Amino acid sequence: MTNWAEVWKQLYEASSRTKTVGECASLWDSKERALEFLNMSLENPERIELVLSKLPITKNSRILDIGAGPGTLAIPFAERALAVTAVEPSTGMIEVMKDQAQEKNITNLTIVQKRWEDINPESDLAGPFDIIIASYSLGMPDIDAAIDKMQAVSCGQIWLFWFAGTTPGERHMTHLWPKIHNCAYQIGPKSDVLYNVLYQKGIYPHMTVHEMKYQKKYPTLDHAVSEMRRQIGCSEEFNPLIKEYFKDKVSKDANQLIENGDTVRVCMWWDTNQFPKN
Repeated sequence: MTNWAEVWKQLYEASSRTKTVGECASLWDSKERALEFLNMSLENPERIELVLSKLPITKNSRILDIGAGPGTLAIPFAERALAVTAVEPSTGMIEVMKDQAQEKNITNLTIVQKRWEDINPESDLAGPFDIIIASYSLGMPDIDAAIDKMQAVSCGQIWLFWFAGTTPGERHMTHLWPKIHNCAYQIGPKSDVLYNVLYQKGIYPHMTVHEMKYQKKYPTLDHAVSEMRRQIGCSEEFNPLIKEYFKDKVSKDANQLIENGDTVRVCMWWDTNQFPKN
């Protein structure tokens, strides 16, 4: 029988071998980069609106946001719920989240600066939680253990958001990576594997599929090329190759260039009281 948690791990590790420093968590130690990420998220509000419309948040909800980033969801959660705990390892992301909380006079937000894999529920978390969410933050090799830890601190629902199919960024990498690094770009595990991991654990989640538009803005084509080069991890000698590829992927609008794309995303959720905890 297929061990789906092992399939997830193998795909994750294979994809990690074709990730550059620019794609790892250390990138977000830069507050400037974290702020760019927040602004891009706010310019593409469909994801935020989807989550807020789906989660059964009340004024008495205790929420755990895993991989909270710059507070894209944690801040609006805190405006609606009793208490929010945000788990986030990156310094830059946390600084931006704290700035937002201060600006909005939010006092019911607790930030834990750790990776979810390193969390000790007894010493790091004041659970249990009514709602646990991991929104596109499941970049963990041992997904089985990660889910078990979520189950252990839940007294309500767990919501996971993840990708189906390739993202615009992955499509860029699939084309450019072999030309620059002379090997295929490996894409990580998707929602089909995640569903099978849950199913094999005896968890049968509700699931919905959502097509979302994606938009990213650049001041100039050179800026777009520089950003892509950073993600790929290559020198300026590849600028002509990247520019030739990228020039047809953006359109001009006023004084900026816009890249439009689309992604297919999956939402899975379940009530932990209905399924056994390990």
